[in-house]
Amino acid sequence: MRESKIVRAAVVVASLAAAAIGTPAAAQETPTTPPAPISSAPAKSGLSDRLFLAFAQDTAIVTSQWWEGQVEYSDGSSGIPVDAFIVRGQVAFRPIKSLEVGGNVGLGNTDAPAGVQDGTGATDLEIFGKWVFTNAASNLDWAAGAVATVPTGDDSVGLGFNSFALQAFGAMRYKLEGGIKLGGHIGVRYNGDGEFQTVDINGDTSFEVGVMALFQLANEVTLVTEGNVESKRFEGADSVANLLVGVDWKAFQRGVFRGAVSAGLTDSSPDYRIVLGYAYTF
Repeated sequence: MRESKIVRAAVVVASLAAAAIGTPAAAQETPTTPPAPISSAPAKSGLSDRLFLAFAQDTAIVTSQWWEGQVEYSDGSSGIPVDAFIVRGQVAFRPIKSLEVGGNVGLGNTDAPAGVQDGTGATDLEIFGKWVFTNAASNLDWAAGAVATVPTGDDSVGLGFNSFALQAFGAMRYKLEGGIKLGGHIGVRYNGDGEFQTVDINGDTSFEVGVMALFQLANEVTLVTEGNVESKRFEGADSVANLLVGVDWKAFQRGVFRGAVSAGLTDSSPDYRIVLGYAYTF
């Protein structure tokens, strides 16, 4: 009896010793998972962050479709002393993998000083197309495209320039650790002759540079910062320069609340703008 107990105790001790010896060995044999690369995919909701000043001139590309409604208030500057309240629709489509096309148009109401005509009318129609090269280099996306301005806006009340324009642009985004994205674009725009507030204006070729930075504040909240400078579009006018801070909040699986405030730095830029929008995308 005593010997059998001794045998059983020896078996238990041997089993425990074997387990203790085997555990480190097993741990050593477990393959180490390599660190994940910086993801180029959109946030958990599946929605990409989009810019405000340069919605088209960017490397972001919609999953399939983007339908956005916006309201905007802009406070006029000394160069263009017209305040405007605008309701705008903005869309984007992805007909094939690397191509995005879209545009925007709106209806606005202006308020101008005495002696300057104001009222209600349409805004210019903008249409764009771009080809996106995702991960063209390590964590780097590129895009090239064009934006056309069709003079559907009511220039007599300050909602357009009665001028056809066409811009060609190139853009890039670079993804860093921690959900930070940096990027920018450059563009050259042909501006036709037009009219503004009953005054004839002569178009000029303009050049634009824009920069942006996106910061992931929370799982579905992104801080959007932008700046752009464009040389004068019309003879006798000033250049345009703006700084913007905004937020994309992906509140729903397919919906994004968007808001931004921008400040103008030249006489041809609005003193400030406030933009609020909601986008449904899939």
